[in-house]
Amino acid sequence: MQVISFSNPALASCGASFCLVNTDWAVQGAWLDHGNRFDLRYEQVRQDHLMSGSRKLAANEVDQRNREIETISRRWLLNVDHGINENWGISASVPFIDRRHLHTESGAPVTWNFRQIGDAKISARYQTALQDAATGGASVFGSNIGLKLATGKTDIANNTGTKAERSLQPGSGTTDLVASAYYRRVLPDLTSSWFIQANVEAPLSEKDGYKPGKKFGVDVGVRTEWNSNFSPMLQLNFQSRERDSGLNAEPENSGGDSLSISPGLGYKLAGQVNVYGFLQIPLRQRVNGEQLSPKWAATIGIQSKF
Repeated sequence: MQVISFSNPALASCGASFCLVNTDWAVQGAWLDHGNRFDLRYEQVRQDHLMSGSRKLAANEVDQRNREIETISRRWLLNVDHGINENWGISASVPFIDRRHLHTESGAPVTWNFRQIGDAKISARYQTALQDAATGGASVFGSNIGLKLATGKTDIANNTGTKAERSLQPGSGTTDLVASAYYRRVLPDLTSSWFIQANVEAPLSEKDGYKPGKKFGVDVGVRTEWNSNFSPMLQLNFQSRERDSGLNAEPENSGGDSLSISPGLGYKLAGQVNVYGFLQIPLRQRVNGEQLSPKWAATIGIQSKF
């Protein structure tokens, strides 16, 4: 087992994150019956302020010669879903990650830049619908269970041959269990709906001295229709992540929780093709140790049934 070392170990985590907005088809008003759908979304997150606990560190609290400066993550996520029937379905997703990280060591800038395939996911879905005869509304219960696969690289290095921290790599190296349960209700006016979804991602093993912390999340949102084309949306997204573990992890500077508000807008282009966009703004962030955190995140995407 090889331990990754650095000439001047950083006192904080460079970290890496993605937009937490929920863009599942069911959330955006689609009933997932039989047929095929695809979703291609682009996300951008810039982590450029250093936090300790729930507060931003002042300049005089940071060693300017050895400090984390920023991590910019851009991700394209392709998701393909096949509805076997109105109850059962399967889906697969593959991310492509464009990431840049910058920090200083002894006053000199050190950078990593890469574009790589990340960790793919596969899952199965079961859902059932209930009709409220009294009010005319309908509700949907559903669950997903699957795996995050170790398809992303874990040994990306910069031009000096120094490997990036494991939390910065495009892949975790581990196979993780991913599961969620959701409830969506269509209101009697048939143009509005709300949903709640709980998510968990838990690594099943350690890989090369690294095991990412478990993630727990809850998303709550509402959606309505202005007219036949525009659909405003609003979400609250909560995520809690446990500390990473292992010889190549930084448990003291990993994990934490966040609560964000995410306004969004969907637009129906034509037929079964829809585009959407969200801006995510943190309402509360708390990190373990010292970590780079984002001020905002954004995502845009396109969905279609074929």
